[in-house]
Amino acid sequence: MSIKVTPLSDALGAEISGVDLTTPLDPETAKAINEAWLEHLVIVIRGQILSDEDQVRFGGYFGPIGDYLRPGTLRSTAMKERHRSVMFVSNIVENGEPIGTLPDGEMMFHTDTGYAQNPHKATTLYAVELPGSGGHTIFSNQYAVHDALPDALRQTLAGRDAKNAYEFGTMIKTKQRYDAPETATAIHPIFRPHSETGRMTVYVNELMTEEIVGLPEAESRAALDEVFALQREPRFLYEHVWQLGDLVMWDNRCTLHARTDFPRDQRRLLRRITVEDSAGATA
Repeated sequence: MSIKVTPLSDALGAEISGVDLTTPLDPETAKAINEAWLEHLVIVIRGQILSDEDQVRFGGYFGPIGDYLRPGTLRSTAMKERHRSVMFVSNIVENGEPIGTLPDGEMMFHTDTGYAQNPHKATTLYAVELPGSGGHTIFSNQYAVHDALPDALRQTLAGRDAKNAYEFGTMIKTKQRYDAPETATAIHPIFRPHSETGRMTVYVNELMTEEIVGLPEAESRAALDEVFALQREPRFLYEHVWQLGDLVMWDNRCTLHARTDFPRDQRRLLRRITVEDSAGATA
């Protein structure tokens, strides 16, 4: 196949055209898509009609398919019969049971699986049903945020780690710290090198990062709030307006993403599959 790569914004994102993901990719095409993804951080492939197996096969070109890391209690009865990596992001309820997670409303900037010791490097999300408006996904370029940090803030953060935590299902954090029994936590460097490109990124986010390790509470909060404000600046963002049949893949090592609100009485269903970061695996 011969693909075409079209940038979608100055900050990040590119559309890939000239590819049919219902059939296996040849090695050269898979390599070209990977190179475009590493360069643009987010790729969009439109007009696809994909089964679970098609999406799993596509993710497999980039690394081992990731497990569903949420507690089993959050996996619906119907989902337990699907591939171990498949997760629905959906507000649909069937037989009195939600079929997916993260149902309605806005969602803060975050990176997927940042609460894990070895976070998954990629997320693929495929649009099955969409509301009439809203539910857009906004991406933020963390290479660019790193390079734009004020010197004083950079010096405060240099060499430090941050505690990341997540209470599954939360979309807007309304308390200082997560405290549910099943909260997942991990410590990661604030300046984290990308496991393939080697470029430095900022690895904190407002949904999951609770503190900078070793800093007094007030100083930690002030520094994090300054970073979070920078991450939301329009110059670092690409807003994806979904179309049916869109497959979007983003790099969790160097991007954040957030969601805009949408009407609660309209159905939204996207299928998520992640890819593990074997190059960045820790012992």
